[in-house]
This record gives sequence, structure tokens and C-alpha cells, in this order.
Amino acid sequence: MEVEAQYGDQVRFIGIPGLSDVPDMEQFVASTRTDAFPHIPDPDSIIWDRFGVTKQRTYVYVNDDGTWQTSGYGSLEADVVDLIGR
Repeated sequence: MEVEAQYGDQVRFIGIPGLSDVPDMEQFVASTRTDAFPHIPDPDSIIWDRFGVTKQRTYVYVNDDGTWQTSGYGSLEADVVDLIGR
């Protein structure tokens, strides 16, 4: 993923596929070539629920102090650049 390659030294990227078992997650990671960063399976959506995620392609940005915000269907790269610049 281009944004991870460019900003991975400043931001940690973690994929969390909700409602997905490990084989499905592994197939998704392989097909999207997103294996440059870790993925955590969340088959019961416990992590998704904690952050209020209700749909695929939602980005959750967690700051060093534990505060967080979500965004979705926008530009991941634009959001990351905006957050790093703060």
C-alpha cells in the first residue's frame, strides 16, 4: 500500500477485518497485497464496536494519547497527511 510505504515510519497501520475469520482475512490480505502491515482478526466485531465502526472501509486514527477519530470513504493518504501535520 503506497500510503503505508510513504508514512509507515511515522504512522502504524493495522488492518482489522470485522466479521471475518482468519482464512478469509488471509485471503483478503493476499489479494490486496496489504501484507506490509499487521492485521488483527475481529470475527465478533469487538474491536469494531469499541471504535463505533459499522461498515467496511472505515479508518480509525488513534493518537499517542489514546484519543481517536474515524473517517471513511475518503482519502486515507489525505487523512494521514492531515493528521501528521497537526
